[in-house]
Amino acid sequence: MNPMRKNHLLASLLAAASPLAAQYGFHLDKVTAGTLGQDLDLQVRNAPANYPCLVIPSFTAGPTPLSLLDPTDPRALEVGIDLLSNLAVFLTSPTGTGTLSTLLPNSPSFQGAELRWQAATFPGMTTTIDQLSNPVTSQVGQAGIPSALTSPLLVARAGATACWNRVRNGGAGDLLLVSGATTEFFQFRTLDAAAGPTMVTPRALHAAATLNDGRVLFTGGVDSTGVTTACEIYDPASNTFTAVAGLTGLRAGHAAATLADGRVMVVGGTTNFTDLTTAITAVLNTTEIYNPTTNTWTAGPNIGGRRLVPSLTRLSTGRLLIAGGIEVSLLFGIPIALTSTNKAQLYNPTTNSWSNAPNMPNGRAYHQDNVVTLADGRVLLSGGVLVPDLLNAANAASIAGADLYDPIGNAWLGTTMSRARTGHAAVRLPDNRVLVSGGAEGLVSAAVTLAAVATFDPATNTWTDQAPMTVARAGHVAAVLPDGMLVLLGGSGTSSEAIHF
Repeated sequence: MNPMRKNHLLASLLAAASPLAAQYGFHLDKVTAGTLGQDLDLQVRNAPANYPCLVIPSFTAGPTPLSLLDPTDPRALEVGIDLLSNLAVFLTSPTGTGTLSTLLPNSPSFQGAELRWQAATFPGMTTTIDQLSNPVTSQVGQAGIPSALTSPLLVARAGATACWNRVRNGGAGDLLLVSGATTEFFQFRTLDAAAGPTMVTPRALHAAATLNDGRVLFTGGVDSTGVTTACEIYDPASNTFTAVAGLTGLRAGHAAATLADGRVMVVGGTTNFTDLTTAITAVLNTTEIYNPTTNTWTAGPNIGGRRLVPSLTRLSTGRLLIAGGIEVSLLFGIPIALTSTNKAQLYNPTTNSWSNAPNMPNGRAYHQDNVVTLADGRVLLSGGVLVPDLLNAANAASIAGADLYDPIGNAWLGTTMSRARTGHAAVRLPDNRVLVSGGAEGLVSAAVTLAAVATFDPATNTWTDQAPMTVARAGHVAAVLPDGMLVLLGGSGTSSEAIHF
């Protein structure tokens, strides 16, 4: 037999007799966001120790059959070979780690470009390539300039609840979006969407709170039959929703926050959302507290007024701050007063009681999804809806006020954004500034969706307008990914975008 054919046959037999190395044998992750003019850092983890490793970049997703290199290897790379001349080779550390740093060109022509990466160790026992890592995708961009993501969400989502699953992708984590009857993940490594688990009770106008162990409690809201008492917990470890003890009474349009001891308080809301008049008449001043250890709800102390869509925030002091909301006054069950209140109260878990805090500079409601705790412990409440009074409820409009609460000094500081907003997204950036994006301005009955973006600097307590989003959106989700890139998801159809800082 020809020696070359004999060697090829021997290699084929060895490959058939020995299992190939795992498709995803080790981890490749993004460390930095890919800002143009800065280093893009990638990290290898759990690879073979002291072993040659190569990282392949590409502008395409492949697949590239490894049989092009080794006829005995049936696997495929999940990247193309268009940038093969730019691959990097290094030796992993004694613990199987390694870092690759690439200086990105400071050129606007690359704005929004996607770079795909995959790593491989070599040589293998029976093939030229040994183990393959997972693929990752980086979207590069100029600092502060939004750019559209190429992969859409699976369905249009407005007003979604977002929570992190830090277990997925070897601990890199993915963001779970919950709205309506479905959920989906926005995947950090690949910047695309994947179906999530099914809720026990599809709901809207609910409240959610992250427990101290990382699970997320969803409470009440409106389901297919009306306002519900049903509650459930999302467990990132099992990626499942599980029903837990229900609220003691119907509740929707309420707020929730987790206490330092792990219990969860819910406040306000309404028992009926059949129509606006009924909802207002049924607004609550009650609270309930959930104990995840015993899976039980107990009544808490009443707040100082009936509140619909207020905010509830745990402070650095361990107390809870309830602020704003639509406050309703009833006489014999009939609404006689209604306004977006500027009142605030503090809950002391030690005494299980509420006390008055100073009034906010601005009355506001429907701002509960835009409360941001700063690095120094102050709390920023931005925008929201001002309902002036019962007779002028039709003139309810977005506001531009943004108020800061200092829990140590027990005082408020008022600031003003350049645009009025409600239904916007607010998120703290890695440099401790707060970015607000989109939302709607004007009368609630004739709202105009915004593409405007602004940042708040806590060092100077000032606002600065930034480059606008690629599309106007409201009711979207904003989240900072583990590599520091900011993503804005949904709100207007299925489109999403990213901003580098």
